[in-house]
Parts: sequence; structure tokens; C-alpha cells
Amino acid sequence: MSITNLSEIPGVGDKIQQLLVDHFGSETVALKVVLDSRVDLVAAAPGIGDKQAINIVKAAYEYQFGVTSNLILRSTDSRKIFEQTLDILRGYANTPYAKDKLILYFPLPPEKIDEIHSRQEYFADATEIARSLSDEQRHVMKQNLSHIRGLYRRIKPRRIEGRVILTNDENVFDTLISEGIDKWCPVYVLSEGERAIDYAQGYDLVIFISPLGIYDESIDMLDNVEVFGKDWSLGDVLPEMTVGFYARNYRVIDASCKLAEVFSELKLNKSMKTFIDGLDFEKLSRVGEILENLNEDGEIAQGVDSTLDRFRKAVKAYPTAIAEVEAWLNEEITTRISQSQVTLGGQQIITILQSADAEGAETGSLRNMLPADIVETFSSTVSEAEDKLVQMLGLTPREADWVTGIISEEITLPVNLIPLQMNNLEDRLRRKFADRQFLLSKKFAGELEGLRDIVTVAVQTLLEFDLFLSVGLFARDFNLQKPDISLEYQGIGIQNATNLFLAESMMKGKHGTVQPIDYAIGTSPFMPQGTNGENCAILSGANSGGKTTTIQTIAQIVTLAQAGFPVPAEVAYLPVFEEIYFFYKSRGMVSAGAFETTLKQFAEIVISDKSKLALFDEIEAITEPGSAANVIAGLIEILQEDPRSSTILCSHLAREIREVTKVPVRIDGIEARGLDEDLELIVDRTPRFGHLARSTPELIVERLAKKSRGKKQEVYMKILENLGDSRH
Repeated sequence: MSITNLSEIPGVGDKIQQLLVDHFGSETVALKVVLDSRVDLVAAAPGIGDKQAINIVKAAYEYQFGVTSNLILRSTDSRKIFEQTLDILRGYANTPYAKDKLILYFPLPPEKIDEIHSRQEYFADATEIARSLSDEQRHVMKQNLSHIRGLYRRIKPRRIEGRVILTNDENVFDTLISEGIDKWCPVYVLSEGERAIDYAQGYDLVIFISPLGIYDESIDMLDNVEVFGKDWSLGDVLPEMTVGFYARNYRVIDASCKLAEVFSELKLNKSMKTFIDGLDFEKLSRVGEILENLNEDGEIAQGVDSTLDRFRKAVKAYPTAIAEVEAWLNEEITTRISQSQVTLGGQQIITILQSADAEGAETGSLRNMLPADIVETFSSTVSEAEDKLVQMLGLTPREADWVTGIISEEITLPVNLIPLQMNNLEDRLRRKFADRQFLLSKKFAGELEGLRDIVTVAVQTLLEFDLFLSVGLFARDFNLQKPDISLEYQGIGIQNATNLFLAESMMKGKHGTVQPIDYAIGTSPFMPQGTNGENCAILSGANSGGKTTTIQTIAQIVTLAQAGFPVPAEVAYLPVFEEIYFFYKSRGMVSAGAFETTLKQFAEIVISDKSKLALFDEIEAITEPGSAANVIAGLIEILQEDPRSSTILCSHLAREIREVTKVPVRIDGIEARGLDEDLELIVDRTPRFGHLARSTPELIVERLAKKSRGKKQEVYMKILENLGDSRH
């Protein structure tokens, strides 16, 4: 069913709807984001957290798909097993997008068999790609995919100091205001009779927009004006908007460009081709080249343009350079005059100069009073100071004249620097820097704006690729295989199957190798000796022998398969069940009320006319030992009548259940064969079909007896003797 507005999504009320519309700007955009399953973008809306975002997207997906996640998984424990299994898979996702979207992959019913097969093919391709990766390629993929996320499209305005935009057109002014340009820098419209220069004073860069090509002559008096006519654009006057998009998403886009380079080396298959088609390698390479010219703040990077670097350095160094030159100049003049060999003593001359500065004597009269050598010393030292300032600011020979006039021609100590000239030089440096940076930003922004769609498609492609790859790597590490799923099968057949929970803990070094198992229930191409297509079986055997692990493994395989994923079995023949149940064993005997509730739940399972898989783990604890066998026998007798259902019950009461069951029932056994040299149980984890397993109490007692001494050993030996007598 299609969804045409947000209110149709289950669980989305007026409040949530308004939050989404406010954040995305319109209901159309908000709805598209939800239907695209963009959990990450929905979660970014103020007032909506990650959990709620997942629920919104999931509800929309389920509504449109016509299937809910709990439709197949009918018990709490079956849902728990699938969620824990999915969590292992989600651990391979590098992006929140893939991690969240994997929640939408849940077991599907028989009518969705085409979708299951489609997913199988897709993830088989993912497995093929993952298995072909070198360790280096896998590392590069992980490193860069971890930086991929949804692009931030809204750029927060960054106040640009020293820039003003002027226009003599009301429509242009209205456009600038409506687009929020005034949040970046001041924007003014000139009224009749007003001069642009009056507004431009004090700014490093003036942007003047005149669509009709008319502007007042005062503009010509400025050397820091960029003029635009009728063909102006927002990108022309504020390239920072485009550059800001790339700056805010810098790491995402940079990682996307690097990943595009790796893609050309990957193996190609049908699914991989769809990702390749979403990446314009040539243009992404160009984006990568341009990004090298920018830093993460959106500014032109150091080393891109030598002229810009000079002015950037000059603006930054100016206050320090002025202070250092002034200090050097006064100290140097004092030293040189002190050492001069003129009729008047050097110290006398210094006193005259200092007095002249204090009393405001005229420069001309002082020049006449002082010896020529002193005047020359003063003039040459000032000239050296100007050269020193030129050098410290990194000015070219042509720009050296900008320094002239900063140091006063008056012969005084200390030497005076003229504030107006100092300010003018600093303003000029700032204007040159601002204009150069603007022109370069405009150049890069013009090209980047044309590449924005390429980048957007690439990022979305890589988000989907992360989900694809995460399943492939999960399959690679756990040696998962594509199962054979058919509506023709009326049972399960698995060979060399491994429990994922045990495999995961083995990978973490918690124990040794996990022993794979075979199992069959119902009719399928795998029907080993000891089976005759029975759809109901009791699994007997040793404590810690693996009964629970066996049915847990079956649950993992069936739920993963019906979700479209590969499974932890070398061979797996599976039907598509309409209902899947799993019940872990109770922690001790339940109360009368809980027993009644459990029986009601079992009754619902029994009377359901849908194909089902029911897995029970030692349910004898639901009532008194004397009655448990009869309760279980009644359950088996009814479930066995439905050939489309498969039931496996783990129980220590296999012999007792068989004795009271009125229909033939298959008993499989996981048996301990003895104790090894470390006195640990030797267990064959694959059940023997049609075989009641030997119990293990005597083996456990035997182990305790061999490990004990004295009276404790006597106790264990007596118990062992009694167990032997009862068995005989």
C-alpha cells in the first residue's frame, strides 16, 4: 500500500508530523526521506531521537510492504534470537545508515518468496565481493566508510567579516534577503542620491550588483570592489555557500572520492555494477582534486596560491611586525648616534632629540641644528626599518611603496609612526587578501556547484554499499552460504551448520573450535539415515551436550534465510514458514498461573492452520515431573498431524514421553561417549537420528569421583554404583 502523507504512517501523530515538516521544510520532502528509509536524516530532526526515527521508518516500511517484523516471529524468544543474530551482522556496518536500515530486513512469509530470492542473489554477490577483498582493500574500505553519512544540506551561515554587498535594485535586494544572504554579511540597497562609497568605507571587500549596469562614479575610487551585472548569481556574490556545503561535509565527500578510487579495483558482478553505475569516477576524481585546495573550514588551503599565502601571512604578522620594527628602529638610532664621532657628544644629541619630541620642535629647525652625519644616520636607519618591514610582511618590490610614509620624517626620539598610514597599510593588506580569497573561492565554488549532484548520488550509493558490504563481510568471516529455499520443501535439512553465537565467542578467543552439526526434520533433499520425513522429533541427550545450541542454530538459520541473508551452514534446504516459535527452558518450575498462560500459548500454536516451526527447550519444567510427559505427549500428537509444520522438543524425558504418546515419535540423541584425558565430556554434537541418547549423570559422577579423594570420593562411588544398578 502506498503512503501519500505522513499521517498515514502508523504511530505518526500531529506533533511528530509537525516536527518533520518544520525540519525538512515541507511534507513532501519529509515523506520522501521517511519512505527512502533514511533513519539517519529522520533522527536529525529536533525532538526525534534515534529510537523514534527507527520506529517511524520501520512503520512506514511495514505498512507499504504489507508485512510486519512480528508476523513470522511469533514468540519473544524467537524474536530475541533473530535480534541477537542481527546485532552480530549490524556490528559490521560502518555507517549509522546501514546499521539502522538492516533492521528493516526481517523474516518474510511465503507470499514474499520472490523478495527472499532477490535478497539472496543480492547478498550472494556481496559475499563474493567480500571474499575477493585483500586485507589492504578491506582496511581502506572500513577506514573510509566510517566517515560516510548523510550529507548536511543546510549550511549554517558563517558571518564573513569585512564584506558588504550593495545594490541599486530593489528586486535584487529582496532576493538577497529572502535567500538569507544578510546572515552572512551586511546587505544594503542604495536609494536615489546615495553614494556607494559612503556604505563601502571600512570593508575589506565590496560586492556591487547593478542589473542595469548603472552605478555611481564613487565606486571607481575604491580598489576593493567586485561589480556584477544582470547575470549575477548567489554563487557569484557568496561562493562560501557552495564551499560551505563541501566544508561541512568535507570528510564525507573526501572519503567518497577515496572510495571511488578503490572501486575500480573491485571484482564486478551484477549487484556491484549498480554501485559502479552510481559513481562518476572521473568527476569524483575532480572533486577530490578541488577539495585539496580547501581546508575543513571552507577556506583556501595553505600552499594553493602563493600570492594569497603572502597576504594571509602579512595580515597575521602585521601587528607583530610593526611593533618589532618600531622597537628596532629606536634602539638602532640610539646606538648609532651614541657611537657617532661628532663635535657634540652623542648623549647630548640624544637629549636634544628627546627634548624636541617633548617640546614639539619643528623638524626643519632640528635638521639645521644637528650635524649632517646625524641627520644622515637618522634617514638611513629609517630607510632600513622600512626595508625590514617590507621583508617581514613579504611584500614584492612593486608593493614596497605601500610602506612609505608610515614612519614620520620628523627627527625625534622615539621615532613616530603615523597611525593613519599604519591603518591604511593594514587595510590594504586585508583588502588584497579578501579579494584574492574571494576570487579563488568563486573559481572553485563555480566548479563544485556543478558537481554537487554527482557527490549526492555518490554518497547515497556508498551508504547502500556499506549495507551490502557489511552482509558480505559477515558472510565471509562466519563462512555463511546461500540456502536452498523452496515452497516445495516440507521440512528442514542442514549440513555442517554452526551456531553463530558460539562462532562469535570463538573469534573472541573464549573457547576452541566450534563443532558443526547436521540435522533434519520433515521432508527435504537431505534426509539422513535414521529419518523418515517425520515432522516432529524429541531431542534427547547429555547436559551441556548441545541440545539447546542445536535448536538455537536451526532458529538462526531459518530466520536469517527468510530474511534473505546467507546462513551458517554448508548446505541448507528450507521451506518458508508462516510462523516461527522458540521457547527457552523455564528457570525452575512455573507457578499455576504461569502454567495456565503457557498452555494457552501452546494451544494457539497447535490450532494455528499456518505452516510453522516450533522449537521447545526442555519445557518439562512447566509442571510437576509426573505430569510433564503427558502434557508434552498431547502437544506432540496434535502437531504431528500437520505435515507443513516442523517441531523439535529438547527434553530429558524422552523415554517417558515415548511411553505415553499414542503416536510413533522420533527420538534423536546427542550422546556423551566418555571422558577425555582431562576428564572433560567427549560429546558428538551432531544428533544420532532415531536414537535415545544415553544420559550423562554417571559420567559426571565418574569425573567427580576421579577428581576427589577420601570420604568425598566414597560418596561419589556409592552414587555411581546406584546409578549403574538402576540402569541395569
